Amino acid sequence: MSIVLLERCRSEHVSLAERTSMRVGGRAREFFLPNSAEELGEICRRLFAEGKDPFFLGGGFNTLFPDGEYSRPVISTERLVGLSRPAENRIRAEAGVRWNVLIHKSIQAGLAGLEYFAGVPGTAGGLAAMNAGGSGRSFGDRIVRVEGFRLPEVEFLEIPGDRIPWGYRSSGLGRFAITAVELELTPSDPSTIRRGAMDFLRYKASVQPLTIPSSGCIFRNPPGESAGTLIERAGLKGARRGGAVVSRLHANFIVNENSEATASDVYALIEHVERRVRERFGVQLETEVILPENV
Repeated sequence: MSIVLLERCRSEHVSLAERTSMRVGGRAREFFLPNSAEELGEICRRLFAEGKDPFFLGGGFNTLFPDGEYSRPVISTERLVGLSRPAENRIRAEAGVRWNVLIHKSIQAGLAGLEYFAGVPGTAGGLAAMNAGGSGRSFGDRIVRVEGFRLPEVEFLEIPGDRIPWGYRSSGLGRFAITAVELELTPSDPSTIRRGAMDFLRYKASVQPLTIPSSGCIFRNPPGESAGTLIERAGLKGARRGGAVVSRLHANFIVNENSEATASDVYALIEHVERRVRERFGVQLETEVILPENV
């Protein structure tokens, strides 16, 4: 990639609060917006050659950046939005395709299997990276291929889905920058799929604070337990640090009430919840939300 083209993809001091669903966090010292997988790869090669370790940002729905200047280069996949049908029952989505767009396109095509994830925010790449789940199903169950770059070598690979060690909220891919996923779905009647998606969306809206800025579920469910139930039993619904509040609707959500929270407020409330649950039940909660280190 030429220096001129690299600089076209690069911005400085970009607000990270504006690019994450919790609406907190500082500014990225360097922010890159590649227009293709090839450009993303070239940006990675240049950054690693300079000794820089980039952070990859999808839709920002499960990421909490710290306040102040964020020194790691941030590479966003938001411009990787290609959608295609490589086979009758398959959809290929680039990493930046928003989840609601992908579900809509699958319904239009009469392909079922994604409606169970209605209301799960994110992008195709982000949901694959964390193996997002809902209603007892996981995104990885539908993936037949992942495309991207193994890091730090920046080697392009196409990995069959059945060779990926999918786990609970984990792809098991390690250092890997996903640029596209290919999904295998099931033919069905579009109206039936749409009704199913709407049912799941209505249910989520009734039990989760979808209209208030948040980062989704903050903690992973411990084995055999529900993180939300443990937090509620610890009497933490409504607990507050500054503008950050444990949701009164779903205890595993921290919301940015009145959009007045800082990242420090959210981090402090996460620590408070972890401590109280550990003291009350002897369970160490682990965050599901990503807390990028500022190195």
